[in-house]
Amino acid sequence: MDKKTKGFRIPFRASRSGSLAVETAIFLPLFIIGVLTLGWFIKFTAVSENVYHSLSDETRRYAASAVLSVAPVGYENAVESRVLEENGGDVTSVTVSPVRSLFPYLSPTTGRIYTGLLGASVTYKARVGLPRIFADGLTGSETILCRAFIGASDPGGHMTFEEMEEDEDSHLVWIFPRAGEKYHGEDCSYIKNAPREVILTSAVRGKYSPCKLCKPGEAGDGSLVYVFPSAGGAYHRGECYIVERFVISMSEDDAKSKGYSACSKCGGGGD
Repeated sequence: MDKKTKGFRIPFRASRSGSLAVETAIFLPLFIIGVLTLGWFIKFTAVSENVYHSLSDETRRYAASAVLSVAPVGYENAVESRVLEENGGDVTSVTVSPVRSLFPYLSPTTGRIYTGLLGASVTYKARVGLPRIFADGLTGSETILCRAFIGASDPGGHMTFEEMEEDEDSHLVWIFPRAGEKYHGEDCSYIKNAPREVILTSAVRGKYSPCKLCKPGEAGDGSLVYVFPSAGGAYHRGECYIVERFVISMSEDDAKSKGYSACSKCGGGGD
């Protein structure tokens, strides 16, 4: 009995060992590839963030001058140099294009025309340690669109220092840019519960959560979104059906120059 038992046990154990070896041979390479892929992805994400920071910071420098009607001289070289220097050899083949300066843009989301915009794209190849048989690096692209520091939304010219000082002291009012002919004060019941147009930043993301209907979480920082300060904890896209009429702020003088008159209920919020 013992001999027969031993005779059956030996091949059974050999079978289990063989099965374990086969499973290891199959899944261990997959596990290693998964870990390496995660590492490559993390490195590429870090490079992308560095590239975007270089692009945005150099764009901010030229947006501050905001006096050129053409693409600023040296902008492409400045961006390319910073991208290469701040990535320690992890980036090659940097191309900055197209570069557009002080151009108008019709937003399909809000239906408004935004003027004085600056825009540029940078394309690059990131070295993330992939074997050459797979790729000689990953190609990435970052784009930025911002408004130059030229004062009012539609100034018709550059603001002088004296004009900026006067504008700083002016009284802020609120209007409905898509509808309405009146301007309102901060506490007016007409605008108190209305959504407001804001620029999407990390602070907005921290205070509000993305709307589950229009899913604005996919929008990048700098995009225009809409929030309800007095009620609701979400931010929305302009086309979201919840956002029917939104309000924006401007100086009382600007509101009057655009044809708005004071609200009969709140008096425009003036003292």
